[in-house]
Amino acid sequence: MDDETGVGPVTGARRVSRGLAWILVACLVGGLVSNFTFSQNWVTSLILVPLTLLGWWGLPKLAPVIDRLTNRQVTLLVGVGMTVMVLLQMAVLKWLPVTVYHDPLRVLDQATRMAVGHTSWKITYFWRYPQNVPIAYLLSRWLKLTMEMGMGVNRGVHLLSMLMLDGMVLLGIDTAWRVSKKKHLVLGILAFGVLTPFAYTYYLQVFYTDLPVMFVLLYLLRTLVLWRRRNWWQKSLSGALLVLLAMLGQLTKANMIVIIPAMLLTALILWGRHRFKQSQLLVPMLLITLGVALSFPLSSTLDKAAHFTRQTDYEFPLTQWMAMGLNEKSNGVYNTKDAVANVKLKTKAARNAHNLQVIKQRLAKQNVGLIKLWLAKLMVLTNAGNIFHWYNGGMQEAPRSYLKAAPVFTGLVAISYQLATCLLFGFVIKRLLATKMTLASANGQVALLVILTALGYLAFHVLLWEVEERYGEVLVPLSWLLVTLLPAADDQPITPKQVGSVFALGTVAVLVGAMTNLGVNSSGQTVTVAAQRSQLSTQYGAKPVDLAPGKQISQVVKINGAASDVSVQIHAKSHVTVTLVELKTGDEYVFKRHADEYDYQGNVPAGTYQFVIKNQTAVDQDVDIAHVPYYRMAPYPMDDQGTVHWDTSLIYWFRDVRSAN
Repeated sequence: MDDETGVGPVTGARRVSRGLAWILVACLVGGLVSNFTFSQNWVTSLILVPLTLLGWWGLPKLAPVIDRLTNRQVTLLVGVGMTVMVLLQMAVLKWLPVTVYHDPLRVLDQATRMAVGHTSWKITYFWRYPQNVPIAYLLSRWLKLTMEMGMGVNRGVHLLSMLMLDGMVLLGIDTAWRVSKKKHLVLGILAFGVLTPFAYTYYLQVFYTDLPVMFVLLYLLRTLVLWRRRNWWQKSLSGALLVLLAMLGQLTKANMIVIIPAMLLTALILWGRHRFKQSQLLVPMLLITLGVALSFPLSSTLDKAAHFTRQTDYEFPLTQWMAMGLNEKSNGVYNTKDAVANVKLKTKAARNAHNLQVIKQRLAKQNVGLIKLWLAKLMVLTNAGNIFHWYNGGMQEAPRSYLKAAPVFTGLVAISYQLATCLLFGFVIKRLLATKMTLASANGQVALLVILTALGYLAFHVLLWEVEERYGEVLVPLSWLLVTLLPAADDQPITPKQVGSVFALGTVAVLVGAMTNLGVNSSGQTVTVAAQRSQLSTQYGAKPVDLAPGKQISQVVKINGAASDVSVQIHAKSHVTVTLVELKTGDEYVFKRHADEYDYQGNVPAGTYQFVIKNQTAVDQDVDIAHVPYYRMAPYPMDDQGTVHWDTSLIYWFRDVRSAN
């Protein structure tokens, strides 16, 4: 990264900007290593490396060919691509619905209750994690609107996911065109949305805080690039949106605050190069800062609007996440044992004191090992191989065709998204190393801010906080921006023969990588045949229902493939009889109690079954069920003494556990 003059002594500001680029390169290289080495299996890893190399070599050579397309042709391709993407999304939601669980389900449950006018907070989850109250309240306003339009909760929340997800892809496409006028970048971002699992898995099927903040960051940073081109009324509208979206983004996910120090450092570096005044970034940066600042009083306002009262005796202190981030046994990932240790303490102050002690002990114990932990956390943060599994417990009713080749399917999902991520990281690395970034241009100035924002997110989680793979996904929109803002080195056009060779080799490699999952990964793998694992959890005070003596509840479940392990959650210390009845043949499978679950281990063929839970004792028995108002969690409803509840379900899991050969 060189300044525009190319002469004179290297200033401190230039050294800093160049150093920042190299640090980001090192982090992205860590991401490449993570995806290459932590894949479905060793064969997949071997396949992913040549695929990525093929992409790095071949795709840039296609750029001149794509750039010769007319504007009309590109517009047509974008229109067709987005239409195909929307149709595929609708097909996924209709035929491949998943069972959503953990935090997103609890947020959705509370949002649904508020949308229909319930003001009580039934579980302690939000007392533990009050930072999720704003997203629950904002989601409730959306659901209230969609309900008034005649939509159910499922359609309402899926519509919101599609609007944000597809809107983000369109925003990336529009930014690439307005900023670079490069048609290959436009179609590249379109391909990332249409041809990878990005638009069809986690972000489509599970609504949570990750997607909104990615959308917000993309809009904020794109607006900074285009600010100088706009007239006064366009700036007025954009300014209002900057404040609003910065406020909503910070409310949704607190770690977005890293954009504030990133903007401050950008301003200081530009000031050191005498470029800050010319950049015209002061006003939009102040507006973003204002939006972030307003989010804090607004959070309290939303608490009141939601009738939520904080209970500090339940609340986890910030030091808990810092202590988890130093847990080398879990590589800094959320750790249940750390959470349980905090739950056992009665006050927030006691938890804070405990966590501070744990932090001191872990720092003293690790010494040089701390660097190893940081590297492990970086690997977790930049790995994209598990997007298919984030916050979902499997398909509600997996199709027969999927079950026949489940390892191949999951292998394709993992390989394709890791490949897309590696290609994107590689193109960013190439631009950071091979191009000159002038701080005299709006593109270069905002590129510096994007680099600092990316480093801010990585540093926050690697050095200070706990990590999850999901957190690193913020690099996707930031990488889109960097490949758009930074010019690429010239490449020779690829010949038609080379196009065919690359396509053939790539296709063979993908198929080989996917097929090897069938042989290498099918042993010792658990395949979800059908599941309903949504629940509010007894650990957060979810109340079971009372099953009176002599009474029963039941629910139909269809499985399209054989299962070898079936479980249904009842409740700790409850004594009931659980049977699974094949509705066509009348065959019965009797379950045994294990802790709070009843399970059956043995072959259960494909067919339509009914769970029957009876209380044959003389006293009431507790049974755990999942109930989210107006939200359909399973293909078939629960039957309570002849009363059908479409928004209520048992908590069950049919799986095919394939033993290692």
